Amino acid sequence: MTGPNDTSPSAHVPDGPTSLVRRWLRRWWKQVVPVPVLLLVIPVVLHWDVFTCGGPASGVRLTDGQCVGVTDGSFVYHEEYTEVQADIVRENQRVAEAGGHVVRIALLSTLTFGEVSPMDPARVVSALEGAHTAQMRANHSPHFGDESPAIQLYLANMGGRQGQWEPVVDALVAMADDEANPLVAVVGMGVSVESTASVADRLHENGIPMVSAAVTADGLAHPETPGLMRAAPSNTEYVRALRSYLDEQKEPARATLVYDANASDLFVGSLRQAYESRLGAHLVGHPQEYAGTTVGDPPRAGLFHTVVLNICASGTDTVFFAGRTPDLREFLASLAHRPCAGQPFRVLFSVIGLSALDDEEVMGHLAEGDITLVYASSIDPRWSTGDASAEVPPHYASFVNAFHEYIGDDDPAALNNGYALVHHDAFAVAASAVRMTNEMDLGDAPPTAAEVGSQLMLLNSAHEVRAGGGTLSYSDEYGGEAVGRYVPVVELPLKGDLPRPFPHVIGGAGHG
Repeated sequence: MTGPNDTSPSAHVPDGPTSLVRRWLRRWWKQVVPVPVLLLVIPVVLHWDVFTCGGPASGVRLTDGQCVGVTDGSFVYHEEYTEVQADIVRENQRVAEAGGHVVRIALLSTLTFGEVSPMDPARVVSALEGAHTAQMRANHSPHFGDESPAIQLYLANMGGRQGQWEPVVDALVAMADDEANPLVAVVGMGVSVESTASVADRLHENGIPMVSAAVTADGLAHPETPGLMRAAPSNTEYVRALRSYLDEQKEPARATLVYDANASDLFVGSLRQAYESRLGAHLVGHPQEYAGTTVGDPPRAGLFHTVVLNICASGTDTVFFAGRTPDLREFLASLAHRPCAGQPFRVLFSVIGLSALDDEEVMGHLAEGDITLVYASSIDPRWSTGDASAEVPPHYASFVNAFHEYIGDDDPAALNNGYALVHHDAFAVAASAVRMTNEMDLGDAPPTAAEVGSQLMLLNSAHEVRAGGGTLSYSDEYGGEAVGRYVPVVELPLKGDLPRPFPHVIGGAGHG
């Protein structure tokens, strides 16, 4: 008989089912899987997040179900980007092989998407195409100054709702420390949500200048957000343009404010404040709030049912809408079937650009509900089809020609969403600052991010930027605002073949 502490072979307790399985797996693994295969498999298992998104050299890893990181374009974030990313890779490789100094500019944005996201593939494709057009112009023409140092375009993805921004920004900071091929600026900057302010703070702390493309919330620009310049108008500038529109109407508007109550969305909060401070005299109905969906939860049926009933009861004829574009679509659908139908209605909005002109469903809502959608924008679709005039920015035609040359898309509707234009212009501002450093004594070295940043507030007078949306300049007087940027107001359905006369221009006459 054996005691409780007896360790002799006769005291061995029979294996249970779990132990037998483990022993069988160990024997099978040793016999079937050779050591070289193990050496390959184990790193893949341990670093599955990297291999899922293109491998260790891609600069991208799987985080929360999305591939985030920084790439030279060789890792394709979305199948719809395949063609334009191939063009970016081709130019980046040409630059690397040509010799001479090379610097890098990163487009930081939302390049993948979750269940809800403030961006979509169509707008991102346009953003990539616009930035690449500016890259090609900078490297192959003197439009933004000398053609050297050559500029590579890198793509940095923060995820569908920018929740994975921290490791991406860390990678950008590391790139700025590369003495041979430094990152010298970041453009794009995503959208106007709280994380964008955190991103801007971190980049500024590390001396990296920024030019936003679609960040329009007031306060998200220098000096309130140090180091961050704009290429697109701010929400206040959009509302100034809308105020000019309303001042031209025969009858004053009787308006209700409809706003997204999502506190984390700085765009909608800032737009609401701009409406209230600059168009408050027109507000007669009670403000109507709703739970926005494009940076929050997925949309629910009947989102605007109660809001529309209240608008009808208020007796107003105009809505100031402070929300995102996907929610606007749902609002227009509800408003088209309002119980107080029978009289014309007007909805005011602000947006980088709107492709609703090509959206049969939206245009159907406008027709069915006798609704006029009036929006202040960065682009007027008639800029591409009408004759050149004072209503069209002076360098817009050359931007369009370059877009056709380098992207190969000659459809005017390709520019309607505005993202190609504002991302082109953001890159143009950064590239112009890069080329201004050629007058500095840098020795035999490319400029650093800090040296490029020191030139941004000197982009005025003799160094204005010949951008597609206007002749842009920056100074301490206006901070990060793009003085000279055109802010057109567009009515849908379109009224006439030409843009509205006397467009609002940032910093122009009547800038109050």
